[in-house]
Amino acid sequence: MTLRKILLASTALGAAAMLAGPAFAGSAGASQGEIDALKAQIETLTQRLDDIAIQSGNEIKEIKEKQDAVQLDFKDGKPTFRTGDGLFTMSIRGRAHLDMASYNISDSDSAKLGTLGSSTTGLNSGFNFRRAELGAEGTFMRDWGYKMTFQWGDSGNEKTSTIKDLYLSYNGIKGISIMAGAIQTPMSLDDVTSSNDITFIERATASNLATSLGAGDGRISFGAKGNTSDFYGSLFYTAETVGQANTSNEGSNIVGRTAFRFQPIEKSNVHLGLSGTYAMDPSANGGTAGQVRFRDRPELRVDPSRIIDTGNLVASSAYVVGPELAANYGPFKVQGEYYYYKVDRVGTMPDPDFNSWYIQASWVLTGEEYKYSMEDAAYKGVKPASPFSFGGSTGAWEIAARYSQTDLNYNDGLTSAAGGVAGGKQDIITVGLNWYPINNVRAMVEYLNVSADKRATGGAAVQNIDYDAVAARLQFAF
Repeated sequence: MTLRKILLASTALGAAAMLAGPAFAGSAGASQGEIDALKAQIETLTQRLDDIAIQSGNEIKEIKEKQDAVQLDFKDGKPTFRTGDGLFTMSIRGRAHLDMASYNISDSDSAKLGTLGSSTTGLNSGFNFRRAELGAEGTFMRDWGYKMTFQWGDSGNEKTSTIKDLYLSYNGIKGISIMAGAIQTPMSLDDVTSSNDITFIERATASNLATSLGAGDGRISFGAKGNTSDFYGSLFYTAETVGQANTSNEGSNIVGRTAFRFQPIEKSNVHLGLSGTYAMDPSANGGTAGQVRFRDRPELRVDPSRIIDTGNLVASSAYVVGPELAANYGPFKVQGEYYYYKVDRVGTMPDPDFNSWYIQASWVLTGEEYKYSMEDAAYKGVKPASPFSFGGSTGAWEIAARYSQTDLNYNDGLTSAAGGVAGGKQDIITVGLNWYPINNVRAMVEYLNVSADKRATGGAAVQNIDYDAVAARLQFAF
């Protein structure tokens, strides 16, 4: 019952009482029967009012119970809990990426790895859990959000477990999220694309080097990101990564990214972006304060060896900046990024600079369209239009190719004392085939051709290393 009904019943009861008053007062002019009738009406109205109050109380209780009740759904296999009033939500998230690789490298090139800074000689084939993650994300009091993700696995034995995300956000301003905590700080198109959705097993070297300066997983960050229907922008202040040993100087960086999307024709998206990081008080990728170091594995991490590596560079500041370009038309997509890295060294030695870039193309053979999310200014993963079934649909199939090039040399003919940096050059060609049987599962197979040139700083002979690798990944995510 509504409040209106209760008020009407109360009014009726009051009116009856007012009519009964004169009847009792003027009993000489009223018969006893009329008085009894009025009393009966009052009792009836009183009972009806009591019934209305009881019924209204029950309805209010029922509404309150619905508000307090917890609802559960499994959209896309992701368990999500929410209260009836929508004030609190929690989604359980998880992923597991199991990698396999077989390397084909000559004995002579294997021996060179040890002379070029690798911790071992040769490349070890085998299996590796690249990542296994479990966490939760959601909202409370509608405008507040949270995310916590814990990750196991990595490259070799470098990381056994770590915090990837652990932050709070305020989302009460339309299109804007203000965030603080341990965040995978947005930097580069390849990096903001989820590891569940990237086209290849590993991100391109250009992106990995760019994010290593002041972004990446688990970076202590404070900032905001926001978007409209076609524009994205983010700006964060970042310090050390979670688990980094505390020092007197823990790093101090500004990380920014902006992107614009337009759709010239139906079923298309064109992405133009710019990412950059300025390290005001740099630290060497979670190491010694006041140093910068650029290095990466050759876009496959079953074996943890690195070939290109600048070593630690004592620096007062450093920055990286570069454009992002991507476009798709239905099931076709191209993407590329270029990054320029600059280090301002302490003292009178020249300031080195480096560069890296990649370009890639992919095609979903089964016709599913690439979807673009303005919230992150990045492409989402392929979702099969028809899940795989024996004798029925084959799921979704995708082919892809990428070429990447990195140059971490700077006056490498000079000694390090004279300012030379022999970080090495690396070229990688990758072709891949991806199968998406259902939304939560993906199988990936790749062939990589790696060519790297490096020499010891100071003019020693250039060492060239060439090898091939076949890699695969089995992925499950929810």
